[in-house]
Amino acid sequence: MDKPLRSLYICYLSLEDPLVHTQVVAYLAGLAERGHLIHLLTYDRPLSPGRRAELERKLGEAGIVWHSLRYHQWPSLPATVYDVLRGAITAVRLVRRFALDAVHARNHVPLATALIARSVTRCKLIFDIRGLMAEEYVDAGRWRAGGVPFLLTKRVQAVGVGTADGIVTLTRAVQPHLFGPEPPSHAHVIPCCADLEALDAQADRREAVRRDLGIADRRVIVYVGKFTGWYMEREMAEFFAAARRVDPTVFFLILTQADRDLIRRELARAGVPEADYTITQAPPEEVGAYLAAGDLGISFIRRCFSKISSSPTKIGEYLGAGVPVVSTSGIGDVDRLLGNGWTGVLVDRFERDAFEACAARALELSAQRDTRIRCRALAGTELGLQEIGIPRYDRLYRQVAASADARTA
Repeated sequence: MDKPLRSLYICYLSLEDPLVHTQVVAYLAGLAERGHLIHLLTYDRPLSPGRRAELERKLGEAGIVWHSLRYHQWPSLPATVYDVLRGAITAVRLVRRFALDAVHARNHVPLATALIARSVTRCKLIFDIRGLMAEEYVDAGRWRAGGVPFLLTKRVQAVGVGTADGIVTLTRAVQPHLFGPEPPSHAHVIPCCADLEALDAQADRREAVRRDLGIADRRVIVYVGKFTGWYMEREMAEFFAAARRVDPTVFFLILTQADRDLIRRELARAGVPEADYTITQAPPEEVGAYLAAGDLGISFIRRCFSKISSSPTKIGEYLGAGVPVVSTSGIGDVDRLLGNGWTGVLVDRFERDAFEACAARALELSAQRDTRIRCRALAGTELGLQEIGIPRYDRLYRQVAASADARTA
């Protein structure tokens, strides 16, 4: 299992999406460093020649060969089918031209593309299951269970799970649903990881950021990410209001690229004065400094069946910055990570008294001297990019490479 893999990674997102840089490019760059040959195919909106050249150069410096197709959005189903077929033609061409061993599909739409490419080239297939797509769309109210999109997606998933040479899930919790009581040996759990080295590099900016924000003497609850959909802005505002009742000195630091008025309205509805929060945004390389300025991270995601497959990136970032987490229960493997009460607090009731009790426990935890050490240690053993994410992908890639080598022997 020492042979590196020659792989085409297909991602149905734009390279301009910040998520792609933290949850795709960072892993692929690590795999390239370990000797694997990495090609990346993304679906992008129109890019200027200068921007395209810049992205290609940066990826090339990371050891990644980038290919880009135009993303089509409307009409939804025909556009997706077109993208799948065009992607399959491109994948076949790339596999043959560069003598690639495998196609690595990030989620269900790339899986459909990869299945077609494999049928033509007989390459190996890696299915990276980022979530239960059919169930997620039903839980979000966008699809009907039993409808055509639901059944098509379930069918593609079943073929992928049944025939892939390597499978990745984000959580242990979803494995029984996909595989039964015993997952196969080629199924690997690789959660959404955080770059702990980058977070460490920003840790000494804690006091400077707090001074700049005028919150040097306050306990800070921090939130990073989106709102609406799965993300419960109303409940988070109500939780912060409860935390203020427990400790009037708390401050809410919100980093988001979403509509600021949305969370501002919810905070006003919960009776939180503007002096007790700030809403801002930061480039990815600066986020670690703001996390270091926090004392407690919050992650409220709506509980539903499909979320057994979810691995919130923000939890790894909070823990990696040494910040304990208050999170809704029942999300992926979060209960296992935080359930002992040493690195976080789980919320299972969205009521005033429950919020106040959880806020009291969480704020007490954040004040304990060794909490930051425990949080950072947990991130290192469970959610570190260099410690967990890249080594597990490397192990999977070498496993698939060995099977490809055996096939041609």
